[in-house]
Amino acid sequence: MRYLIDTCVVLSALVSRRGASNALLRLVFEGTLPVVVHYELVAEYRDVLLREENRAATGLSVERVHRFLAGYVRAADEVPVQYLWRPNLPDEDDNFVMEIAIAASPCTIVTHNVRDFLHGERVFAEVKVARPLEILKTRGH
Repeated sequence: MRYLIDTCVVLSALVSRRGASNALLRLVFEGTLPVVVHYELVAEYRDVLLREENRAATGLSVERVHRFLAGYVRAADEVPVQYLWRPNLPDEDDNFVMEIAIAASPCTIVTHNVRDFLHGERVFAEVKVARPLEILKTRGH
């Protein structure tokens, strides 16, 4: 099983060093949690993390955000998305996240917004959706 970490989890991990999101991110950097990325997802991470209010919340400079992203990409497997499956989720921005997970399947999307991924017109058995704490518990942490 590989994991796709949603942007909200990355931001949460960098805002609070104590929560499940941060613990999950530490596993990524330790090499014990296999994650996938796509250039569109990395661009979204970058856009969100570089927002002034988010840099203030995380305490990261622009340079540190870029270094974080470079390290994350090194730790991840890049997934090519060849088909546009269009699961037709209520939030159009979530469709590409689901498409990356489909291309990486079997894959679990790790998000705080589980409901956002459960109401598509199509269901993909090889793609699961879970919260950070659920992943930690299933992995024995």
